[in-house]
Amino acid sequence: MSERRGPPVALFKAANHLVGPLLRSPLHGLLSRRLLVIRYEGAKTGRRYAVPVAYYRYAQDEVWVFGARTGWMSHFRRPRTARLVLRGRETRAEGTAVEDREQVADLLQELVRRLGPRAILDPYLALPRDRPPTREEALSAAGRARIARFRLTPPTP
Repeated sequence: MSERRGPPVALFKAANHLVGPLLRSPLHGLLSRRLLVIRYEGAKTGRRYAVPVAYYRYAQDEVWVFGARTGWMSHFRRPRTARLVLRGRETRAEGTAVEDREQVADLLQELVRRLGPRAILDPYLALPRDRPPTREEALSAAGRARIARFRLTPPTP
């Protein structure tokens, strides 16, 4: 069986130049049900990044963001603060990457339990759309993905 390949990195970079500004504009509603922008500073360089990514609302104060071999996720190996542009509004959040394959598989299965098998739209993960994934399917998908969990910080009055 051959390993699934995602779209070329150049395609994502080109799309980010269009999607990011759209998600920060009054027209954000076209895409903001499934996409948000993560804004953060590089720990060593201080360089500012803004990355549009797919997200899943896990709870009122928590969103999960998936990444597949993406460089930005490494910035969140330790908990750190970021700004999320979520549904057109910017909010502070603390994000932590989950990279352990077993833990990622657990979270994928939990998300499907909560939101249903059709909730995870990423075709790269190759999860079944008509039923919950088996443990083996979740582990296989977890080998291709990482999850960053972001706890939203309530605005201060």
